[in-house]
Parts: sequence; C-alpha cells; structure tokens
Amino acid sequence: MMSEFSKYTSDLRSYYPPFLSMMLVNIFNSFNMGLITFFFNGATFDLDPFWGIFSIFTDVHFISFMYMAIFLALGQLVSVLLITKMFPDPIIPALGMTLEPFIACFIVQLANVQNLPGDFSMIGFIFIFPGLLIVLMGQCFYQR
Repeated sequence: MMSEFSKYTSDLRSYYPPFLSMMLVNIFNSFNMGLITFFFNGATFDLDPFWGIFSIFTDVHFISFMYMAIFLALGQLVSVLLITKMFPDPIIPALGMTLEPFIACFIVQLANVQNLPGDFSMIGFIFIFPGLLIVLMGQCFYQR
C-alpha cells in the first residue's frame, strides 16, 4: 500500500505543483474534520457559543486554541531540534516516534478525558507496531 501511495505522489507532482497539492489535501482534511466534529463530537453548524461552528472565536475557546497552537507547537519544534542534535542517526527518533500513539492513547485513557480513541486502539496498536518496525528497520538497512 505504501509503494502505491509513493507512486501516486510521484505521479501527482507531474500534474500539480506541490503547494496546490497540499492546499487540496488541507481542504479535503478540513471538510472531513468538519464532518467528524458534527457526527461524533456534537458540533452544530449554527451560532451557538459553545458547540457552534464559530465558537472558536469566543473568548474561552480562542484562548485555549491559541495556547495549543502557539505553545504546544513551539514545544514540539524545540523537542524536534533537541532530538535531532542528540541522536545523529535518524532511526532512533523514528523508532521512538512509533510509540507516540500508544503513549497518547494510554494517557487519554488514564486521565479519562476523551471517549475516542477507545480501548480497542491499544489492542490495535499491538498489531500495528510490528509492521511499523519492519518498515522503519527495512528503510534503515536499505539506506546503509
């Protein structure tokens, strides 16, 4: 499946410039995220100050969104810069990043702050993790 995806992206570059392609991907993702929030999280397409589509522009939601957008993105940038300086071989951070979904699901389950992903995501990760390791290690051995 990944080889088909890489062939698709290489063919896509001959038709669309990269920025137009990314714009289309972002538009489709935004549309899908809007549908997901409507069907799963109870968002409404009205002017309700808590669940409405423009509720992000209220004082409470805008402050929390700006916190997530600025401080967490800055922390992620600093973390990535430090990790790339600490580990010269890119396979070590890549292997560590494969554990991120499992750790995030575990923290969400432990704190009981979110319904999705459920308990089955932990079980699913047990099946996904070996495949991720095979892909990462295969790329590492192929490049060496």
